[in-house]
Amino acid sequence: MDGLSIAASLAEIAPRIADGTIRTIYQPDKGQFVLRLFAGEDVRLVIDLSEASVRTTKRDIENPAKPSVFVMLLRKHLRGGRIIALSQFGWDRVIALDILRRDGAERFSYQLIAELVGTRGNLHLIKEGKLVKSLRSDRRNSIGRSYVGLPPQDKCDPSQVARTQLEGWFAEGSPAEALARRVDGIGRQTAADLVSESTGDDLALELSVRLKALLTFVRSPQAYVTEDQSRATFYPLPPPAIQADGFQEALDRVKVGVRQENLPPQDALLRDLKRAVRARERTIEKLLDWLEDSSQADAWQSQADLLMTFQSDIPPGDDSVTLTNPIDESTVTIALDPSLSAIENAQSLYKRAKRIRRGHPHVHIRLKRLRRELGLLQRSLDARQRDEAVESEILEMLPNRKKKAPLPKKALPFRQFEVDGFHIWLGKSARQNDALLRAASPNDIWMHAKDYAGSHVVIRARGQERIPDAVLQSAGRLAALHSKAKSERRVEITMTQVKKVRKPKGAPAGLVNVRDTDTLTVELPEGEA
Repeated sequence: MDGLSIAASLAEIAPRIADGTIRTIYQPDKGQFVLRLFAGEDVRLVIDLSEASVRTTKRDIENPAKPSVFVMLLRKHLRGGRIIALSQFGWDRVIALDILRRDGAERFSYQLIAELVGTRGNLHLIKEGKLVKSLRSDRRNSIGRSYVGLPPQDKCDPSQVARTQLEGWFAEGSPAEALARRVDGIGRQTAADLVSESTGDDLALELSVRLKALLTFVRSPQAYVTEDQSRATFYPLPPPAIQADGFQEALDRVKVGVRQENLPPQDALLRDLKRAVRARERTIEKLLDWLEDSSQADAWQSQADLLMTFQSDIPPGDDSVTLTNPIDESTVTIALDPSLSAIENAQSLYKRAKRIRRGHPHVHIRLKRLRRELGLLQRSLDARQRDEAVESEILEMLPNRKKKAPLPKKALPFRQFEVDGFHIWLGKSARQNDALLRAASPNDIWMHAKDYAGSHVVIRARGQERIPDAVLQSAGRLAALHSKAKSERRVEITMTQVKKVRKPKGAPAGLVNVRDTDTLTVELPEGEA
């Protein structure tokens, strides 16, 4: 859900659960929480951090037998509490459930704050304005201190967008991307729907009118579900989309997914193509979210500059500070790590801004590659659905179908050369000479400078009975050059098959006995030694 979809959902939910009582809370999945309420009727309120959604459901979602530690804490503080309000932070994907709970004669006010930002989502339990516990550790928020929200995004309120602004944004690139990037509360899918229904004669004027109409649907949703039940909207969609009685019903009708293992074997390729498409769509979504968050780099730099300017005026131990920017006289509230000094907090902000900026080029390169792959995969998916063949290049991009890279060959403990396609091994020490013999095959050719100390040389025979003279001469010269005979003009080389070379038991490294030898004479040109 984007910010406007969350607002539309709350418009239906908030009046329905006002003054309701929390009966229990459970966590069916890692990022999903269900609040069982009684507000004149039984209501299941689903807060899904992973899916970035808040909705009610009529589905019977299983309550795990063993609650998590965090769920037990929520039950301890919130069970029996009365719902006071359900609200949204501006157009952000952040909601707050205000709860009043009696404990004997005492009354306590709570807030359950959900940051519905997908995989980075979090849930915070606030008591009397102070954080009790967060689902995930969060550097912005410390236990016992006031909640610090998500960094503000420099986006325009959708109710304030003017036609001239739209014209300027559209001149910079894609209209849908411009809306998602510039207008608060509008996600990429909503932006794409707005643009797709436009004629294009005067796009800026048409979209400024559509934005105003969209806000009326936020207050009074007209819900639709796509034909394949993969998506629900709070605004009308063209046919074959189906109208629902309400946004909650539409959200509840969206399919939660088909179990892939139930697909018939003949659809395995189709399944893999769908998986690959979804994987790239999710990764692209995460990277675009990262780019949106990275727009805060300039704000972090500015905050760091202010901390450095007013460092002497900031007392240690505070979790936030409000400063006036001397340039435009605006006030800025900066979250601080109370364990760090003002200068250390500034340095931390500088590092974050630098790290974000350094990552921009890499993210854009990766996005370009993923979008290309996504286009290829989507075309292949369409082809497969028409029973057409899929190119081999695409198969290598699919999960479980990539060719396994060959295991790297074990590094050999001696030098290696190649002459006319034949591999030649050269030992550089007594131990390497022994290792060379152990690694060689029986019919390989073994060489050594006759009557001189030196390296062992092996020519890999490759199953051939005869080794070309050029290869023998090259290997012989290597044996001569890596021996005590390297200063001679002409050197005799002893050679035989490896199977006729034997290392006596208990002999020192490098010492061998040979039989049935031949002699090869090689010449070393002057200066080669």
